[in-house]
Amino acid sequence: MFELSFGKMMIIAVVALIVLGPEKLPRVARTLGHLLGRARSYANQVKQDIDREMQMEELRKLQQQAQEAARSFESAVNDAGRSVEAEAAKLQSGVSQSAADVEAVVASAEHSIAAPVTNAASSVQDELKALETSIAEQAQQANAAVSGSHPAVAHEQTSASNGADAAVPPPPAAAPVAKTAAA
Repeated sequence: MFELSFGKMMIIAVVALIVLGPEKLPRVARTLGHLLGRARSYANQVKQDIDREMQMEELRKLQQQAQEAARSFESAVNDAGRSVEAEAAKLQSGVSQSAADVEAVVASAEHSIAAPVTNAASSVQDELKALETSIAEQAQQANAAVSGSHPAVAHEQTSASNGADAAVPPPPAAAPVAKTAAA
């Protein structure tokens, strides 16, 4: 603002010496120095206060930014947590569905395996019953033939009617009946 060079300061000092005189000049210079020092300290204090206020304002802005960042981070974490929970629920339902599908496939496989076995067992039982019935009928025919004729002839007739080989021995019941008839 005011530029004071060394020459200008010398001119001011000479004018002050002439106007004030040599006796008052040192006291005025001391008073002027004190006032100038106080003005400088006041200016420095105002400058420091302004700097502090600016720093406080910057700190408030930083604090607000940090709080906003913390809120956004918290919301991001919450959103991520919700999405993870949703994915976990989807996976759990998928696993449950897969387990149910596997159980259905296993049950179907057991049923498809058990059905032929059951059908085969029932057909074997049916064949056994038919065979037993056929044998019982043949035994009755053989008993009827044995009681009405000679045992050897009855055995040949039974073998011929059944289509069996001649080497098949007669039924055990026919032998004792023939002995009693001969006796």
